[in-house]
Amino acid sequence: MSNKLNNAGQNILKRIKKSFFIFFILILALIIRLSYLSICKYEAYTSKIENQSIQKLNLNSGRGIIYDRNNKPLTDTQKTQVICIPKSTITGNYKNINLIKEASHLDENDIFKAVQKQINSELIEIEVSNLEKKDIEKLNKINVIVEQKINRYSSNNLLSHTIGYINQTDKNGVSGIEKSMNSELKNSNEKYISVFKAGDLGVKNGLKLVEGSISKVSNNDKNLKLTIDSNIQKKLEKIVDKEENPSAVVISNIQTGEILAMTSRPNFKQNNIKESLNKNDGQLQNRVISATYPPGSVFKIAVLFAALENKVITNSTYYYNCTGSEQINDKEKLNCNNLAGHGIQTLGEVFANSCNTAFYDIAKKVGKDEIYKAIKTLHLDQKVDLGLDEEVNSNIPNEISLSNLSIGQGSLGITPIQINQMTQIIANNGLYKPLYIYDSIINSDMKQIKELTTSKEEELISPYTSTQIKQFMIGVAKTGTAKLLNDIDGGCGVKTGTAQSSVNNKEVTHGWITGFYPVENPKYAITVLIEGTEENSKSAIPMFKEICENIKP
Repeated sequence: MSNKLNNAGQNILKRIKKSFFIFFILILALIIRLSYLSICKYEAYTSKIENQSIQKLNLNSGRGIIYDRNNKPLTDTQKTQVICIPKSTITGNYKNINLIKEASHLDENDIFKAVQKQINSELIEIEVSNLEKKDIEKLNKINVIVEQKINRYSSNNLLSHTIGYINQTDKNGVSGIEKSMNSELKNSNEKYISVFKAGDLGVKNGLKLVEGSISKVSNNDKNLKLTIDSNIQKKLEKIVDKEENPSAVVISNIQTGEILAMTSRPNFKQNNIKESLNKNDGQLQNRVISATYPPGSVFKIAVLFAALENKVITNSTYYYNCTGSEQINDKEKLNCNNLAGHGIQTLGEVFANSCNTAFYDIAKKVGKDEIYKAIKTLHLDQKVDLGLDEEVNSNIPNEISLSNLSIGQGSLGITPIQINQMTQIIANNGLYKPLYIYDSIINSDMKQIKELTTSKEEELISPYTSTQIKQFMIGVAKTGTAKLLNDIDGGCGVKTGTAQSSVNNKEVTHGWITGFYPVENPKYAITVLIEGTEENSKSAIPMFKEICENIKP
């Protein structure tokens, strides 16, 4: 009997221990859950509570300002004046409505439309025009706030593809710098009007709205400084806007690798993205970094470099007799750009005339493997890596005929920014300086918080070889395919190209030019691409000339 009692007691004790253990585990789980909610979800729940009790009217984007190299703002430059009216101030109160009409110079219809448009809002925002101090004081007396509202983007859409745009709902970056530097730019310099919503409890107690107050969040004072020169950018955009065909242009500093200006056309309106989304002309594409094109004859720079560096030809010993074409095999013939033939040419004349058959002859002497090595040396096989998500790499196929490779045709595809990097290397006497666009993170006092520049440099080409190539490029501008440029003040060195492609199964040619300016102590590497369309194909030479004439050092 006593054994049964002992066993029963032990069983009860085991159940108690088991129950206690389960209870302990549940309490522990509850503590962990509460800790998780209070720490990890604090901001999310705080935001939900705040949104239920407070209405915000944003007076800016709440993002860091983007500046050019001279601390000139590229965003947040366009200001408008707005009045912020608590709905309770005008609901059934014709005296206040008339006062608002008189002080703001709005008519009743303007106010009615604004209320209808913002029907679910406790705070009505209406844009006005430069109210006088006396009118502002009248409005303040009836709890109407007058403030400056700063638009993220101006109507000129300067540097639009590079800056990109934000989602107007959550203010996150969608493209360009706005997307790539979103973590640095978001939740900075936020300014808004906040209004407490009393809700049903407040209404029962005779409360409606507590007076709005201006709140400025400055705990994340971060702005972004670029290498862009807004003066050069503005000049460039005026030039490219005159061209109807799609285009891509980039200007960099040869000695430093800084991007000074960059455009892609057609342009888009940062304040009206929906309009561009409905177009099929690639308005939102940054053609400088996210589109690859057959490089055409500008690729002959790489072929020439491979030949000179491997000493398979020299300027003093190489001659070629161009007859206008050369038979590649039984089925394929390579035509020169001059079907009548250039006749006997020196190496300098071959480059200046951009003779296709001569470059095929040079490519045969140097070999495909060495040309691929030149591609790698000139960084044409890798992204420049500006720090923009849209940037793509080149298309360098493993299998391509030597005849196409020698003249930059076929399935070869390179971005304009990669061609500009190659030009920078040549113009800088073979010294590679990676192209970059981010300078630093700065605060509102323009003091640097974090440096973003790079000091990397590498000698990729011997000064002797690069000097030869530069002289050949100067010859192109004086007597060759770009002799239209021979009267530019200060001179320039370039390589032109026409790249065969197709649009809607119709053959077109893209116009290329890349080069340095001026000749003495070159400062700018300039690359221009003008796309061919079904209607016409154009040379890039006139645009290059106009750019040089407008950015004289």
